[in-house]
Amino acid sequence: MRSFYIISVIYVFFIIFFFESVNAQAARRKVEGFEFYFLDDWNKQKNPDKLLETFADKFVTEIRSESERLEKRIPQDVQIFVSENSEVFRKYSGQPGSLAAFYSPERNKFFFQNPESLAKRGILDTVIKHEICHFLAPESKSETSFWMQESYCESLYPTNPKPTSVDLKFPWSWEKFDEECTKEIHSRNGAKKKILYQKLFLWGSWLLKTKGEARFRVFLETPNTPIQDIYSQFIKSRY
Repeated sequence: MRSFYIISVIYVFFIIFFFESVNAQAARRKVEGFEFYFLDDWNKQKNPDKLLETFADKFVTEIRSESERLEKRIPQDVQIFVSENSEVFRKYSGQPGSLAAFYSPERNKFFFQNPESLAKRGILDTVIKHEICHFLAPESKSETSFWMQESYCESLYPTNPKPTSVDLKFPWSWEKFDEECTKEIHSRNGAKKKILYQKLFLWGSWLLKTKGEARFRVFLETPNTPIQDIYSQFIKSRY
């Protein structure tokens, strides 16, 4: 009787896992070395293959354009997961359902919310470019590099509302700013995250304009002493 019970439990788990796995990847497409998957919500999407085809074409066009602009070879063996809705996105990406997209360098995977929903909000193209920016950016080797990369991509392809006020307060020293950004970049507090991204946009836009993109990318790879002096220049330009 005990054996029968154990076998029954295993069978139930197998059925759940099997159907969820099959159902979660109802549509699949491979384009130029990129593997695209549609993660659905029990087949609610009427035509996932067409949606995935349209998204894949747009993604490949954007990544080809950005790699040519940066003169950087496109890494291969990447998987892109497109979600039916925010709940599916949250489940498979491990990120909040309020996020539009997410690139995981550790897993070398992209996760996107439903492209049709993003298009209705008028942010699909920018979101794709923003995540590709992370993908092609120099590898983050420190916590500073991590939030600096977000500042870089946000200044190029902003995915958050641009600051409407000049009253944002920046710390006077680079050390304090670095400490603040390192802490808040992982915050789950929406209000704090919004303020942080406004600061990252302002700082990144100024750095991009005054020092150029090539130097910005160097800072991402090896944040060093000169950045302290450059930050002082930024503070002086604001006050």
